[in-house]
Amino acid sequence: MITAISPPHPGPATDPLDFSLADRLPARAAGHGRLLIGAAPQDRGPGLLFVPGAYHGAWCYAHYLDYFARAGLACAALDMRGHGALPQDASFSSVTIADLGEDVASAIDALEGPTVVVGHSMGALPALLAACHRPVAGVVLMAPSPPGDLPGALALPPVPGGTPRLPPSATEIRARFLATTPDRDVRAVARRLCAESPQVLNDRYLLRVAVAGASVTAPGLCLEAGLDTHDRHPPGQDQAIARRYGFSHAVLAGQPHCMMYADDWQISAAAILDWHRGRFG
Repeated sequence: MITAISPPHPGPATDPLDFSLADRLPARAAGHGRLLIGAAPQDRGPGLLFVPGAYHGAWCYAHYLDYFARAGLACAALDMRGHGALPQDASFSSVTIADLGEDVASAIDALEGPTVVVGHSMGALPALLAACHRPVAGVVLMAPSPPGDLPGALALPPVPGGTPRLPPSATEIRARFLATTPDRDVRAVARRLCAESPQVLNDRYLLRVAVAGASVTAPGLCLEAGLDTHDRHPPGQDQAIARRYGFSHAVLAGQPHCMMYADDWQISAAAILDWHRGRFG
């Protein structure tokens, strides 16, 4: 059972859709990606590397970076190739989840000290791939996409290849990402979302990314969004993912898919912090 706690030094209240902190944080290259640095290495256990999902960049973790820095933990968020502040070149449409896994591995290499890799949605898959090839201290999965070899994993209709897929509309952001009201102003999210590689989407939709249970040996946590849409996250799938890797599992009942910038994003952040303290002291 995961019991959410509050950070030791809560920051000032901000609009959950205000990501401006991400524009002020130091950044540095890491392989084909770019790291936003929330806090430098500190002697308080493993640091955290946040990996965004489809269409997203490191900006979506702006609140988390402030939160965990205030909690005294090293933390960084990753722009994978072609995402966030990074340009999309002519080859972007052929980028795969395996390529993004290499970006996560490069980011782990670039960070000092032991690292817990945290992947959201599609970003859970490159996070898991990197955890197979790098000695990570832990893995946290948030509303994860399923590995392709998970029994009963839900496949989805593929998207056309050849050109990047435009990001979701405001209506989809409200309904699928935030589970919010139809009149919610989500322009702050929409303007930051990027187009996505159709190969990345089809790798997930067609269940082409296998990650065997025995290949991930680090301890972990799987957070399920209670308000997630069942067409993509059917009941029991997140728990099956947790069981596959021997991770702890918690359902955050009032949280939408993009829990890191939900109205009550502190609930998911506190669940990660609680797990981290329980595991690493």
